Amino acid sequence: MAIFGTYERHSDLGCEAVVFLDEESDACVQVQRDLPGGARADEHCITTGASAPVYGGITQWRRRGDRFEFALTPHAARLFGDEVLSFEVVTDAEGSIDELAGHIERLLR
Repeated sequence: MAIFGTYERHSDLGCEAVVFLDEESDACVQVQRDLPGGARADEHCITTGASAPVYGGITQWRRRGDRFEFALTPHAARLFGDEVLSFEVVTDAEGSIDELAGHIERLLR
């Protein structure tokens, strides 16, 4: 099963995010960062979209083809129910897997 990935920039909310959505279950994973000048622009967070963000929740990540894998801190692992999130990603015609990976790299710096 593939997860749909998109990049979103929300000037009105002061953040940008890579959003991963399982359209079958409506489960969501978001990797976010405040836009430059924001209160926490120097650190990433991970959230379900409905949960409180876990700042610094991703310790490592890697890409294997279309599969993205995220190693989580213990706090983030409690939120998502596992120490590692791993899923195959698909995008729409406007974005590519390479572009999503580039956004993830930048957000996690």
